[in-house]
Amino acid sequence: MKLLRVVLGVLFVLTASHTVYGQVPCMLTAHLDDFIQMKEEVFDGESDLIARIKESHKTNCASSSIDQNKQMLDYILVNFTARLDYEKFKLISDSVVLQQTYIKTLEKDSLFTAVLNDFSRKVIDKTEVKDTVSMNQLMNLAVKFFSIAQINEDDNYVGRVCVGSNSIKDTEPNRHAFAEAFCFVSIFENYEGERYNMSKEFIDVLWILKDMNLGINCDERLLRAQGAMFVLMKKNQNLSDMLEQSFEEKKDFLPFILKKES
Repeated sequence: MKLLRVVLGVLFVLTASHTVYGQVPCMLTAHLDDFIQMKEEVFDGESDLIARIKESHKTNCASSSIDQNKQMLDYILVNFTARLDYEKFKLISDSVVLQQTYIKTLEKDSLFTAVLNDFSRKVIDKTEVKDTVSMNQLMNLAVKFFSIAQINEDDNYVGRVCVGSNSIKDTEPNRHAFAEAFCFVSIFENYEGERYNMSKEFIDVLWILKDMNLGINCDERLLRAQGAMFVLMKKNQNLSDMLEQSFEEKKDFLPFILKKES
């Protein structure tokens, strides 16, 4: 009888421990130092401070989600953080102090932490229902990453796809952080792919625009060309198919589901 009580006691402790562990939330914001790094790097002989996402090496409860979403988290880091005073950070010579100061700054960034906490609740802890996004919404975001930077001396349009310089913030009143990040990363991964080549799709549209008289004034012409670019890329079936395939590959680590079109 005494032995039975001891065994039951052990079972109770194990069960209680499991229950308590299950109630502890796993939030990305609690592990920023594990996967975000700021350090000094040299480019073309000039040093600069670079902040980027690094491998978490399975050091915390969110490691799997972090390592599966490195590029998307990089997008969030660039586009959903407050502007830093880099000159102030450049005065910090100690790399350890630099990292600590940067992480403390991110922890106080209300927009950045809100985006990561939303992701944590929907993907890691699964305590909230994922958002629902339509293909039309994704296409509306995806086309904004195809930018026309300028008209060159040969009178050709110069295109650009860039993580930080795009038309999203100038056209989207309500931001959807991870839908944006997903679109950018999907385009980037398939920019010169074998099945989906977004570079070719982009260039083909630029040539279509080249054949259109969109204005005499250079600024007006660029503005009209950019609008036409959005419309033509939104009708691009390969872009739509690519996003759908990319979603299927990444859906387990995304905080939204794709609404099926009727």
